[in-house]
Amino acid sequence: MIRLLLDTSYCLFLIRTRPRLVQVALEQYRPGEVAVSALTVAALSAYARRSHAVVRNQHALEQFLLPLVVVDFDAEAAHYLGRIGGGTGFGDAQMAHSLLLAAQAMQLNATLITAQPNLYAGIAALHLRAGLGMEEELTARPAALPARSDAQRIIRMIGSHDLSLTLLGDWLHAEHPELRFAANNVGSLLGLMALIQHEAHLAGSHLLDEATGDFNIGPVRRLLAPQGVHAVIVGFVERMQGIFVARGNPKQIAGLNDLQRDDVRFVNRQSGAGTRVLLDYQLRQLSIDPQCVQGYTREETTHLAVATAVAQGAADCGMGIQAAAQALNLDFVPVMQERFDLVIPVEYFESALLAPLLALLRRRDTAFRDRVTALGGYRTQPMGRVMAEV
Repeated sequence: MIRLLLDTSYCLFLIRTRPRLVQVALEQYRPGEVAVSALTVAALSAYARRSHAVVRNQHALEQFLLPLVVVDFDAEAAHYLGRIGGGTGFGDAQMAHSLLLAAQAMQLNATLITAQPNLYAGIAALHLRAGLGMEEELTARPAALPARSDAQRIIRMIGSHDLSLTLLGDWLHAEHPELRFAANNVGSLLGLMALIQHEAHLAGSHLLDEATGDFNIGPVRRLLAPQGVHAVIVGFVERMQGIFVARGNPKQIAGLNDLQRDDVRFVNRQSGAGTRVLLDYQLRQLSIDPQCVQGYTREETTHLAVATAVAQGAADCGMGIQAAAQALNLDFVPVMQERFDLVIPVEYFESALLAPLLALLRRRDTAFRDRVTALGGYRTQPMGRVMAEV
């Protein structure tokens, strides 16, 4: 009997980040109780085929699927799809894919495990969970993170990529040699998921709240609070997002409207990245269909990876932060300024482990701030300020 169905967003999360506790989580279930849809397998296979390391990623997918049951979408699942689709509408391709998975989970009477609960909003009959609940292991939150020795204490951050985080880690280590700042770049949404899973001390996030025009507060409240995670949102930097183009801008790309042109090849960020959320919002504002953007489905996981694709001529443009364009000597077309915050669960915000990091941010060290702004496109006014408690 299948008890859990892992959706595509959560499978991508597992494949990309390999959380330490996943194996332990799956050991709670018998063989045959955890499944993925054949629709998810098809989507993951497409991601692998579009990647730069096709053979490696296809092998990784095969290994990932070994302990899981693959279930076909059948006529009975289609019956459930008709029930929920009629009430919510099928929307875009991502929404249609989500509805298909929701219908299949309902047909199996299984709990759907996801990294993006917002994709299933309004489907009342669906049993939904944000991530694999670890019960015993995860209720003792600090114990879910690797134990630290007295000689080497590690601050673990999972979330959005930013060039200044390397500088932050180096600066912190220089002041406190016993501390190490370990950042894993998986995107804003999956960083918040890692907080729910208690796999990180903090997450980097720059999620736009379309309802307010602000960043992070609304999305963090909507995602974390229902899961019982109370967090403090601490300001870090403001940064400029825009379009990377080759030196001299040979295609004369002036803005996002030019992404519709047949002669323009784009490279995107992965689903769940704050930059991807921002891009999709801007495309909707301009009434641009993503299917009209050549290269929209080609994904990279960091700003530097996108910039590298443009610098090497594999794409004509991509979206990311100005600092990455400056680092690779690219031209840059500004689009929007955003705020990059650090989201910290309250138990870690008040901990001795994070006290040196928060002290560095709060004192707003002039030399450190100058180093950040020198990267290009940064403002440090929010640094160390508590933006909200949710």
